[in-house]
Amino acid sequence: MIFHVVMGFISILLINFLYYVFAEPYLNDSSFNIEIIMRNLSKPTGITFLDNDIVVIEKNGDVKLISSETYKVRSIFHFDVAQKSGRGLLAVESNDNDLFFYFTDSSVDPIRNRVFKYSWDGNTLQNPKLLLDLPALPGPNHDGAKLLINNNTKDGSFILYTVIGDLNHADLNDTGLLQNNKSNDRIDDTGIILRIGSVDGMAVNDNPFFKDKNFSKYFAYGIRNSFGIAIDPESGYLWESENGPESYDEINIVKPGFNSGWNQVMGPIGRTGKNQQDLVIIPDSHYRDPVLSWKSSIGLTDREFWNSSKLGSKYYNNLFVGDYNNGNLYLITVDKQREDIDINQYPYQLHDRVIDNDHEASSIIFGTGFKGITDLETGPDGNMYVLSFDDGILYKIFKN
Repeated sequence: MIFHVVMGFISILLINFLYYVFAEPYLNDSSFNIEIIMRNLSKPTGITFLDNDIVVIEKNGDVKLISSETYKVRSIFHFDVAQKSGRGLLAVESNDNDLFFYFTDSSVDPIRNRVFKYSWDGNTLQNPKLLLDLPALPGPNHDGAKLLINNNTKDGSFILYTVIGDLNHADLNDTGLLQNNKSNDRIDDTGIILRIGSVDGMAVNDNPFFKDKNFSKYFAYGIRNSFGIAIDPESGYLWESENGPESYDEINIVKPGFNSGWNQVMGPIGRTGKNQQDLVIIPDSHYRDPVLSWKSSIGLTDREFWNSSKLGSKYYNNLFVGDYNNGNLYLITVDKQREDIDINQYPYQLHDRVIDNDHEASSIIFGTGFKGITDLETGPDGNMYVLSFDDGILYKIFKN
């Protein structure tokens, strides 16, 4: 009897191991297919596009270019980066022939998280310009980060968003004002979303706290750690994913002056025993509960509005979100007003806006088996590109 129990247990472990090692990603909609664009990447953290070619960054500081015609890859740059835990070359974004990079710079002492802009001449990166110089200590976790260009502004300017976490201040019981600690008024560029001009790195004059020089570049605060920001192409609202310590990963709509609540709140405030009076209320700020959260942390990563009309109304401009722990790709439908998720699209169990178990999560899973998603991008061809950190693969999802 014991022998059969032990062998059964070993069989389950073996099946799970073989699935993790050999299983291919799977999509719940059979009208889509998956293609492998590139293998053997080394801990890739982000992608962006230069025309139709693909720029891939790796945690170790390497920047690579994949030809859209031949899928051949070549190295085009290398950053000297600190790599411990959450540090490294962490984010990339493009705007025409400008490339933006977020990385933990090991060439300075002490190390810093920095955002640089480079120009691309078709062969090399040139003309580096420092846009943001942010802390990297204490760390080594919660550095963020993502970069996002908004080129759909009223005046035609290009706005750059980035996010940095709390750099483990909460773990050291050393939170400041930006982490909702009323007893410590330190302002240190951590736990925030920044909004700056992509040309000069200066604060944008319609930022929510622009009139206060200490907060002028800030768009939101109270952020624990985030690996995903995206702008709704219809409403212009910023959406963010945020990771809790062991519970309550969040999906938030971030309007100007948003206070996400950390270190006092993760998940719905009604589940925490706190209220908004416990938060640091900066003038012109506001708190809002997540539109959706996971009771058990799954490591939410990037998000992307699939801005491609050829996929049909079910997917057009709705939100896709990846996770690291499970390698799942989630589809979240936005309501007609673009102010919330369309909660009526989901089973009644989700109407409390908390995913309490795997059964509830299954109702929003679009695909699985990607082994640690780090980036999602809609390509110039209208297809979805998914970057997998653990197996070093770049996938393309397309309509059959």
